[in-house]
Amino acid sequence: MFETLAGAVMAAKIHFAQMKYPFVKKKDRVVAETIYQNEVSKLEETEKYEKSKMPESGYMTVEEYEAKSRAKTKKDIQEEVKGVDIPKDSNMVYVPQKTFKLVKYNDPIGSPELSLPRKLNFDRQINAQGIISGDKTMLVYPSVYYYAQSDCTSCDLFLIKLDPSLNDTDKVMKANIIQKELEPLISTEKDVDTRFIFRTLTPIDFSVDNKKLIVKEKVGHRHDGIWKTDLWVYDFEQKKATKLPQIREAIVNYWAETEGIDFDENRWDIYPMGFDANNDDRVIICAYAYTGEAPKFLGTWSIDVEGNNSKLEDLSGSDVPISVIGYRLAEDSVRDASEVEFDAKLAEKREKAKEKRTKDEEKFEKELKKLEYKRKIQQMDMETMFKIQQRMKK
Repeated sequence: MFETLAGAVMAAKIHFAQMKYPFVKKKDRVVAETIYQNEVSKLEETEKYEKSKMPESGYMTVEEYEAKSRAKTKKDIQEEVKGVDIPKDSNMVYVPQKTFKLVKYNDPIGSPELSLPRKLNFDRQINAQGIISGDKTMLVYPSVYYYAQSDCTSCDLFLIKLDPSLNDTDKVMKANIIQKELEPLISTEKDVDTRFIFRTLTPIDFSVDNKKLIVKEKVGHRHDGIWKTDLWVYDFEQKKATKLPQIREAIVNYWAETEGIDFDENRWDIYPMGFDANNDDRVIICAYAYTGEAPKFLGTWSIDVEGNNSKLEDLSGSDVPISVIGYRLAEDSVRDASEVEFDAKLAEKREKAKEKRTKDEEKFEKELKKLEYKRKIQQMDMETMFKIQQRMKK
């Protein structure tokens, strides 16, 4: 019924539109047909123009609706939202707002430690604080994994290259794990069969030329404490990680020969401190034994980055000069409330200006569509009249 009524309305519109051609309508069938086709095309163009002014859902055919309702892939959705600005409420003011700065990472010397918070048991993975190279071109951070079935952990050390176009603080603030290199620099064993074992990696410091990185690996038991610390050196030029067990062997042998101490029966450990400030190819470590109420100092030792020539530097202290190169991100201060309020007002003005610009663009687009529609209708009439004139000349 509705289709019949719509057809009748269209026929009436065309009939009245044809009345402006009375001088030729009944004289020539071809001319009359040309006029009819032109009026039909104009009516379709008018409906198309009117439709473009309405909301999409307010004037849609069944075919168009079905096309819009088809399921979309994740890729299609990502393409649609790419570049879309997320609306922000300029009235939302966060006070206080923290600011950040870069500070030396290995300060005090030998202090970097990786703690395992309780949330690791629920999140199954945490990314610990990273170290920034001395030239601020890269960030290295540990990623710790928790395996609930055996209540143990493992760890990988990843690299992120920082954006050189940003200032030093923004480089780090905007670094994202999505930008990390896929292959880790160093990985611990992934043995999840032994219960309660934890293995973690903690970066200590970069060399002066930022080509090498000292890393310590801690291995222990959740209910028995740390068993041992192993020393690693990563070479960024060769892309090679080297474990240096020789330093532990040298300490064991020295104390066995000089004091007859059997470390198999005593708990002890090493503490990597950093690179020797006078020789960038040597790593300085301190060693302690836990044989009584107070730890016993086992000396300051050094070893080269290839694992050769272990050397006792000082048996009575740790005054060997050590370079401090890398940085970490730390809280600086809190922005003044007046600065935050000023930024909020500025953001509100920008938002209003953006809204006005959007409205002006929409208005211009509507006017453009209207002019285009009128031009098309005039062109169709001109072409029709030309066809009629050509026909009348015959």
